[in-house]
Amino acid sequence: MTKYNGLDESLVFRSPSETNQGFFILHKSIFIVDGQNVPRTYRCDNLTYNVELPTYDTPYHDEGIYIGARSNWDDFSLGIDNLFDWAVILDFTPFFCFTFFKFVHKSTENGEIEYADDIHHSNSPSILWPGKTLIELLKNMREWTFMLDEPFNSDHPMATYSKLAFDKLETPQWVFDELDAFPDMHLARFLKGDEDHRNSRIELPQMSDQMKDWIKEKLLQNPFKSTNHRLTELEI
Repeated sequence: MTKYNGLDESLVFRSPSETNQGFFILHKSIFIVDGQNVPRTYRCDNLTYNVELPTYDTPYHDEGIYIGARSNWDDFSLGIDNLFDWAVILDFTPFFCFTFFKFVHKSTENGEIEYADDIHHSNSPSILWPGKTLIELLKNMREWTFMLDEPFNSDHPMATYSKLAFDKLETPQWVFDELDAFPDMHLARFLKGDEDHRNSRIELPQMSDQMKDWIKEKLLQNPFKSTNHRLTELEI
C-alpha cells in the first residue's frame, strides 16, 4: 500500500465517519528563526522549515489556535503534550503544506489515550478550517477562495493561501466543479445564515476516483523533504 510521509493511503483517503480521529489542515510554510519569528525559544526546529496556520503573524493572527498557546477566544488551548502525531502529506515549501494532525486530550486513568476527535467546541474561527477527511479540507479551501471576489474582496490569509494552493497545484476546472457540487461546509453555511454552521458533524461524500487519482499524483510529486534534503538538492 502506498504511504505518504508514513501515512497509509487508506488513512489519507479515508471515508467520512464520526469515529475519524485527526484532522487534515492547510498550513503555510515558514522558516524558523529562533527568538525572531516564533514565540518559543530553544526550538529543535531552529533554522528549518516548519508549518503554521495561514493567519500566523498576520493581522488575523488572533483567529488562530497555535500549538503551545491558548486561544484568544476562550480558554481552549492545544499544548505540546496534546499533539500525538503529525505528518506533512503534501510539501509545497516554501509556500504551503497539507498536514495531518492527531491530538489527545489526556490519558485515562488506566493509561489509555483519549483522542481529541472533536476540537470544534472552541469559539476560535480556526477550529472550522481543517477537515476530518481530505475532501472536507479541499471543500473548505474552495469556499474560502470565493472570499477574494466581489462582494467580499477579503484579504484573509485562509482565502489567499487556499487560492495559492490551488494555483500551485495547477488545479483543473473539473476538480473545482466536483468540489462545488458537494454540500456546504462551515463558511458557506455561515454566509447563508445557518445558525448551526459551527456544527462539526459535516460528512461529505467520498471524492470521485478521478479526483483521487489526481490528488495521489500531486502527493507523490510533492513528498515531505527535510531542510537538509533541500540543501543537498541545491548543492547538486
